[in-house]
Amino acid sequence: MALSLFRHALLALAVAAGISPGAAFAAGKCGLTTVSGGTANLTYDPFNGSTTSINLTGVQLSRVNGAGGEKTANIEFYVKGTTAAQNGTILIPVSATGSGSGGPTGSNIFFGTNQTPPILNINAGSPAPGVFRWAFTGNNAASDLFTLNMTLQLPPNLNLNAGSTLPFDIVYSCNGTGGGGPFTDTGTVSNAIVVNVIVLSGLQASYVGTNLDFGEVGNLTTAQVLAAPATYTTPTTNYIRVASSGPYKVDVVSQNNYKLTFAGGSLANANQTLAYKGLFLGQARTTASPTFTTVTCVRAGTDAAAGILPIRATLLEGGQGKTPASVYSDTITVTVTPLLSTVPSQQNCPAL
Repeated sequence: MALSLFRHALLALAVAAGISPGAAFAAGKCGLTTVSGGTANLTYDPFNGSTTSINLTGVQLSRVNGAGGEKTANIEFYVKGTTAAQNGTILIPVSATGSGSGGPTGSNIFFGTNQTPPILNINAGSPAPGVFRWAFTGNNAASDLFTLNMTLQLPPNLNLNAGSTLPFDIVYSCNGTGGGGPFTDTGTVSNAIVVNVIVLSGLQASYVGTNLDFGEVGNLTTAQVLAAPATYTTPTTNYIRVASSGPYKVDVVSQNNYKLTFAGGSLANANQTLAYKGLFLGQARTTASPTFTTVTCVRAGTDAAAGILPIRATLLEGGQGKTPASVYSDTITVTVTPLLSTVPSQQNCPAL
């Protein structure tokens, strides 16, 4: 049986990104907090095969001074990913302004969950690679602030939900004076930078396997075929693979209403057709019941293991007594369509 697959991929993604200010911080002698998360405009297509870059401007950070008269003098930090879906992101400071000085600029300070982070040591002569350091000057409130402008680079195929956020943590080390003498401190600012990404659902779909082939059945009676359904059912190694950033729906149509016939054969002539059953997403479709009920699926994700949907067929008639022909076939068309993330009744389709 020949099987064809129509690929349906809506990849025109409209994405907006912004930064949400404000984050909690651990209390200590010194520290860091987010005052303003800056602004960004992002259009991101996870399937376009290239890196997407945006300017993240106006990220304003403030030192946190202790309650006992302690004041932060120097701070260094890197940005840490919070989920594996963010791995591969790059965040590069391009400029820093404020009452003080810092650097370096031009180097990535983002570390994903699959990377070994740098060792922080605020008392070292210079920061470790991947670490940004700022030295504060002045004692008034205005001197507590500094502003970073950064470039955010997102690699292709980030495994993000359609309509999601990218929360990044800041891990820091600091030193200071006051409140009894010089001191050092460390901490993490959770969700220090949160990038709001609205990704309209997009997907890629492909057929993996061979034609659903029953082999030579010309000498078989229908009784023989029905007595051994496992023998005349195609294997689960044939499947539709879906990669998607959001939910999707699946529709299936058989060109011949689940009958095999030969070129020039008549679907109305029982001697020129072989009935079979299509098995897909928990449904069994035959000539008597050919209409496939549309299935709405949860997002597949974009990794290699995404969305494996086995498709099988079971022969229901033998070829004995049928009009001889070299090939009896039918064409099954599977249409996969991306949906908005809010669509109801989403199912775990690989488990069906």
